[in-house]
Amino acid sequence: MPALFPEDWLADAPYEDRELGILKAGKESEVHLLARVGQTRTCLIAEKRFKPRLQRAFRNDYLYAGVWGAGTRRESRAIHKRTRFGQEALETRWMSHEWGTLVRLHDAGVTVPPPVERTEAGYRMAFIGEDVRAAPRLSEVHLDVDAARRVWRQVQVEIRRMLEVEIVHGDLSAFNILWWRGCPVIIDLSQAVDVIVHPAARELLVRDVERTADYFRRQGLRIDGRAALDTVGDSPARFARQVLSS
Repeated sequence: MPALFPEDWLADAPYEDRELGILKAGKESEVHLLARVGQTRTCLIAEKRFKPRLQRAFRNDYLYAGVWGAGTRRESRAIHKRTRFGQEALETRWMSHEWGTLVRLHDAGVTVPPPVERTEAGYRMAFIGEDVRAAPRLSEVHLDVDAARRVWRQVQVEIRRMLEVEIVHGDLSAFNILWWRGCPVIIDLSQAVDVIVHPAARELLVRDVERTADYFRRQGLRIDGRAALDTVGDSPARFARQVLSS
């Protein structure tokens, strides 16, 4: 799949960042659109800003959160007991986890928005869209059968690349894939989990594949779920390492 951004897409220093408005507002975060105006080019950046702890409804789902990042025994105990300190520690891990996952997947060649930088309240990444209009989610797009077959193959490649660096998206569906320039772009990585340490990694992989396949079935494809799992790299050996490391 061709690169969606040239290597020099980011505006060079010195530059000025100009706020253009809010792209998306949710319970836990907001995504803002910035124009970075440099000496030779201007680029558009999406900045994810996590809301202050008391202003957001953090999804404290231990299916995901129980093994997000490393910390002290005191932190882990507090997270398990759902104390205020534990909640703060969990949210810190959550934000670091999402940024780190984005960087890791981009470096592995997965088609995700190119990361730009961390910020105090979140992080910045490339804006996926044309002019100031965000790309649609795949769930909003109708594909003919030939296009759907091509894009389904691409999505399976993306899932396989994630597995190769031991990551499962954890919440993948046509709602978390953008459709841009004829290619699928994976987004929303807050629920991603590590294949090695997370006890539900394989369960989440199966769900990711099945939910994503459902969209392509609606576009007219006949998809065998077991064959799709084989294609993305599911195997007993890959997930057996969880038992060995526990």
